[in-house]
Amino acid sequence: MSWMRNKGKIINLFAIFLMLAFASTAMAKSAKFGIFQKVLEADDDFAEATAALEQSIGNSNLELLGKMDIAVPENAQKARTYILTSPAFNQAALGSMSADAVSVLILRIGVYEANGKVNINIANLDALANVYFDGEKNSDALMAAASAAKNELIQVIQAVPGKVVNTQQEPIRKVKKYRGYNGDGPAKMMAKFRDFRESLLTANEVDGSTSLDAIIEDMKSNAAASLQADPDKGFRVVAVKKFGDKAAWLGITNTYSERKCVNINSDFRFGDKTDNNRYPGVDHSPALPLELVIYKGKNGKWQIAQYGEMWRMQLYFWDSGYAAFAKNTLIPSIIFGDIEDMVKGK
Repeated sequence: MSWMRNKGKIINLFAIFLMLAFASTAMAKSAKFGIFQKVLEADDDFAEATAALEQSIGNSNLELLGKMDIAVPENAQKARTYILTSPAFNQAALGSMSADAVSVLILRIGVYEANGKVNINIANLDALANVYFDGEKNSDALMAAASAAKNELIQVIQAVPGKVVNTQQEPIRKVKKYRGYNGDGPAKMMAKFRDFRESLLTANEVDGSTSLDAIIEDMKSNAAASLQADPDKGFRVVAVKKFGDKAAWLGITNTYSERKCVNINSDFRFGDKTDNNRYPGVDHSPALPLELVIYKGKNGKWQIAQYGEMWRMQLYFWDSGYAAFAKNTLIPSIIFGDIEDMVKGK
């Protein structure tokens, strides 16, 4: 009889475990993440807050790849993006992930003025890991490594004097929406129903025997030439990261795309506009810079690729509203074409 009672207890405990597991899975699927997360409202002005942040970064284990001041229309507000990577995250992830997914290893911090305050936010790795690690064999371990890297970022930011906030920022989506992300709502057709890998489009191929360093130098040279030819639409390389000899990432930007991104996201956010927050889209600073990914394709050649800019615009700017996308339908293709021309040295 005692054996039967013990067996009953085991069955009941197992049933409870299953119920908790299912509940945990359901909660995970229904969880929501913003593509951005606001971490802190700084006590000091922009110059002092960014100086404190840079000091904190310097004292951390993170690697600073570059920074960029964003061209806000009329210079109405200051906004800056810091581009970093985590050596611990890279070591944990690179052996288990595809080389064409290295964008997830790039960490971005935004510092921006809004409503009389200096705010610091991040591109949210909890969201982005679900985009880039979906379908990987070791996705759970990779997700955990991404969360650890996010915590590194948060700790660095929280060393800046200010009020800790840690709130999700729009666009906010359920976890399952980020997995296999291929656009939003009826605008999926604009992104051609492509996920990140299908949307990573080759602008140029280079012989596989060419060194990665040589390709990077060519891209820097092409960008410099484009900037000299057109200061508004020409490109600057603001960050470079090599991942061994298998892949590289380049952060690129130009004044045209910066102003367009801020304008598009600010246009219809009427409830967020105030006299000292005329361009609320500055809170999307960590969407920048634009990206080039260099990796070897199945044919053994180096692929110099960019994301479909409509796919990328939706991922980071969908809260702009459908009207904003309809109004600016041609902008992603213009940016895409300009990047392709630069990569090809046109």
